[in-house]
Amino acid sequence: MMFNKIRWSLFRISSYAIVIINILTFGIFLYVIAPYVSYFFLNDWKFWKHLSYFHKFYFSSLSYVKSIVLKDSLFIMYHLPLSSPPMDSPDIQLFRVSKDWEYPDNSCGTCFNCCSMLADCCFLDTSQNKCVCYGSLFWRYFNCGRFPATGKQLKYYKCPKFEVIEQA
Repeated sequence: MMFNKIRWSLFRISSYAIVIINILTFGIFLYVIAPYVSYFFLNDWKFWKHLSYFHKFYFSSLSYVKSIVLKDSLFIMYHLPLSSPPMDSPDIQLFRVSKDWEYPDNSCGTCFNCCSMLADCCFLDTSQNKCVCYGSLFWRYFNCGRFPATGKQLKYYKCPKFEVIEQA
């Protein structure tokens, strides 16, 4: 278990380093490591199909970092410990899909409130109402796959999909 925590931490630290290097190189670094970036965010090694996201990611990263600096009280709501395990869904002991949810359980329907946690996500395709990075490494290792992580997040974003399981 300790080995996994170290591995998860190193993965997140290297991901943060990539974002910082990309910002410092004005977005050029992503093109240098294009196959990895394409796989990391989009589950596809064929980076040439996804180059339009690389430019968007640079500006999205800038907005995200700016939001963390200027809205640090919100950042605390989304703090993710480095050693947290990757997740594909929220903790099923804390949350369940609402009885009133009319879409498939693996869908967000037409709600994308959480996709703007600190900045608008560049991977949200609003024309097709879908997340293009759904299920990717990014999705599992960062906030997307584990949303909601707290009842506070659920309430803040007025998420219609999930409800808190009452603890006895």
